[in-house]
Amino acid sequence: MSGGKTKVIALREHQRAAPAIRRAKAIGGLGGFAVAALMGFMHGMTFATVAERALVVGVAGNLVAWALAVLVWRRVLVAEAGAAAARARRRRSEAAEERA
Repeated sequence: MSGGKTKVIALREHQRAAPAIRRAKAIGGLGGFAVAALMGFMHGMTFATVAERALVVGVAGNLVAWALAVLVWRRVLVAEAGAAAARARRRRSEAAEERA
């Protein structure tokens, strides 16, 4: 590095990761809710039981989707940073070769 500090951007502030994580959370929550509600009604449960279980499964789906999305985006951004660093090193070496 050139001695300067590198700014670290949180996932919630990243221009691509933040919307993708929010979208995954929404899909996970709504999907869990819908599946649990459908299963409950198909098995003849009462509305109150179906609603309660669907809410619990929806919240769980939201949390699982959030955890997986954060895991995936961290890996993606680390890989992108590594690729950018490799490109910068390659450009510097090519520029040094041209000067030599």
